[in-house]
Amino acid sequence: MKGPESAPPAPGGPSSKWLDRLNEIGERHATAIIAVSTGLIILTVLIFAKHFYDKSQVERAEQELGNAETVEQLTDLKKRYSSTPVGSRIAFRLANRYYEDGKLDLARGEYKEFLSKYPDDRLNVFVTRALSSLERNAKYEAEDKDARLKEFRLTPHPKQIGDVKDARYQWGPLPPANPVVQIELASGTIKAELFEDEAPNAVAAFIKLAAQKYFDGLKWDIVGANERLQSQAKAENAVDLTLAQEGTKSADAYSLVLVKQKDAGVGGSQFQILLRPVPELKDATVFGVVTDGASTLSGVKKDDAIKSVTVVSKRDHAYEPQPLKK
Repeated sequence: MKGPESAPPAPGGPSSKWLDRLNEIGERHATAIIAVSTGLIILTVLIFAKHFYDKSQVERAEQELGNAETVEQLTDLKKRYSSTPVGSRIAFRLANRYYEDGKLDLARGEYKEFLSKYPDDRLNVFVTRALSSLERNAKYEAEDKDARLKEFRLTPHPKQIGDVKDARYQWGPLPPANPVVQIELASGTIKAELFEDEAPNAVAAFIKLAAQKYFDGLKWDIVGANERLQSQAKAENAVDLTLAQEGTKSADAYSLVLVKQKDAGVGGSQFQILLRPVPELKDATVFGVVTDGASTLSGVKKDDAIKSVTVVSKRDHAYEPQPLKK
């Protein structure tokens, strides 16, 4: 025999009372619930709107910074975009412009403001170096310039000239200038001096490949935690160029570097630009340093392309690298 079926809960059971209580709370606080829901929706919309606004601000700042040349233009950009990720580069460009125009006091103020406002920015190394150079120039202008202009001295017998420690009283042929290259990036243009005396083979390889447009169109990789940029290997018509390690230059910020290959030597067909000092870097050849436009490097992203590498000046001889293997 089947037992009696379970009867449905009585209308006044615990479940019904709980639902009634919930409905009562909802009716009592309906206005507050609607207000909170509306507030959350508005907050979400504002968050998304700010994200896209900030993104558009950065893109606009990047574009305007690439076209800015004068102090007035850079000052205007600083006022409008100082709170964006591009703000540090704008401040650095403005300080450099003041320095180039000989306005040392204004340049000093901008450099010091940069160090105070952007203490962790990776341009700090370059700013510190520029500020140190500025202070030396200011000291010379204030203390030494007039005195040195009034100095005169008869040179001693030529046999003694080589022993004179003051370079102003030595004579002889001037050393040839180092080669200079210009690298055009999506974020701007940089110039670099190549250390031909310290790393002649690496410089010969770089100049020869640059003249052949080998680097044009190559993309960048980011190595480490924004430690350095590295040109990617060429997919077609790649050059297998292994060179002996050269030079004793330290791996300072914005150095141009050839790094060690898996087997031996350093690779001459790929190069790196250091974004900060890497004193622990071994088995590498430092063959140049960025001298102008270093601030644009902070805007380089992975897979950005190198538009072109152009040799601006070089010494009067052929540049033929001597690889370790043919």
